[in-house]
Amino acid sequence: MSRKTYKMVLSYDGAKYYGWQRQDKFLTVQGILEHALFKFFGADIKTFGAGRTDAGVHAYGQVVSFSADTSIPAKNFKPILNGLLPDDIRVMSVEDAPAGLNPRYNVKQKLYRYVICNSVQYYAVYNGRSWHIPEKLDVEKLRQAASILTGRHNFFSFSKNGNDTKEYTRTIDSIKVKKNGKWIILDFKGKSFLYNMVRRLTAIIVLYGQGQISAEDIKKMLETQDRALVRNTAPPQGLYLVKITYDKRNVSKRYGSDDEGDE
Repeated sequence: MSRKTYKMVLSYDGAKYYGWQRQDKFLTVQGILEHALFKFFGADIKTFGAGRTDAGVHAYGQVVSFSADTSIPAKNFKPILNGLLPDDIRVMSVEDAPAGLNPRYNVKQKLYRYVICNSVQYYAVYNGRSWHIPEKLDVEKLRQAASILTGRHNFFSFSKNGNDTKEYTRTIDSIKVKKNGKWIILDFKGKSFLYNMVRRLTAIIVLYGQGQISAEDIKKMLETQDRALVRNTAPPQGLYLVKITYDKRNVSKRYGSDDEGDE
């Protein structure tokens, strides 16, 4: 048997997990996945995830890589692993990958989605899957705030204290605000995001939509790099890592760091 590297796409309901990243004293998605891989391969398997989603955050398309000594074809992994995993973690696909692949690198774009239930009535089944805001939000104002925040800025004010990055400039390709009945969907697209950045952006967009802050307030947050100006963070249960796309033009970038933070 030869050692091979694999790329996996994973979906999960993060409600009961203390985030993606393995932690000795807490239940995490990575910890559960690696336990399932151990049962499958009979050996410790180290995984690498593209996004370090926080406690309570969900994923449709988390990308994971791992290496294993096996002769089993990648196409057979999915049904076996799903039989070993709990129902709130699902393997969507597994394929062969270049040796040494780390999905955190060479990212072209990430899509994060934030879901708001904007309705007085809130069914119990929505709990843990969205942010309930009973007061009616002005969708056009949400779009105005999103427009101010789109583009290349220093997002220091929107980062969490203790962030492990030294570079706070990021480019948000787009923030789309859509309304469908009681649901308001915010789609954030960009190459990389700081830890807690999307949730803090969402909170500020909502505050503007509620008329609690002005456009000048948002511009000041971007210009002054003062965390004290951004005290609000949207709750984790409304956030989803939807999709990650990669730049395949330069394979060597697979081994260089592109992103030091995440949700």
